[in-house]
This record gives sequence, C-alpha cells and structure tokens, in this order.
Amino acid sequence: MARLPDQHMKAGTPDKPASLSTRAATEWDRLVAELADAGIQVSKAHRTLISIAATIAADIADAWESVKTQGAYVTNAKTGALQAHPAAKRLDALRRDYIKVMSLIGLRSAVAGDSSGGSLEDILKG
Repeated sequence: MARLPDQHMKAGTPDKPASLSTRAATEWDRLVAELADAGIQVSKAHRTLISIAATIAADIADAWESVKTQGAYVTNAKTGALQAHPAAKRLDALRRDYIKVMSLIGLRSAVAGDSSGGSLEDILKG
C-alpha cells in the first residue's frame, strides 16, 4: 500500500467539493474509489488535487465526445485547409496535466514500489 509522505498526515477521504460539475463529481467518485481500491492513502489535504484531477478527467471526456461526434479534423472556414479539431489539440494538454496531478496524488509511488515478482526471465515466461 502506498503510504502518505512522512508529514504527520492522517489518512482519510476528503469531502467532495459542491462546486464540481456533474461530470467532474462523477469522476471524483470514480477516482476516490479507484485510489482506495489500489491501496493509495489520501488525506483531507488531497482535496484540491483530487478536485483538479476530477475536473481534468471531465474535460477529457467532454473533449473526447466532441472529437467522436465532430471528427478529429475540421475545415478552416477562411482557408479551406484541413486542421486538427480544437478539442483534439486540447486532449494532449489535458492528458499531460492529468498525469502530473495523479503523480502528485501518489499514483507513481504506488506502482514504483517493491517488485518482488521474481526475475525478469521468470516474469517473461509467465
């Protein structure tokens, strides 16, 4: 289980902000459940980070919906040239930001723990 940094924090689920959009609130619930299932301890101090992660996840879902319905490319009205849909461009930045926030929450430390699964050869053989 990933542990909280030695900063005298008590583990505990932070309160969900009431200001989250409906989609971000759903993402909050999913993230908190996944963090708990993964054994990643969070404290009330993680509220802002989880809120940011939930909002970014909601923004990713919104942008992806736009790309799915309108396509990854649009025609420039002035030049007639084909260009990437603004939502497709935004997805890259949102995904990078999401990874950064999740690593601050502790996701990186959870997967970078002790690897007592045997040698590389044993793992590759299954």
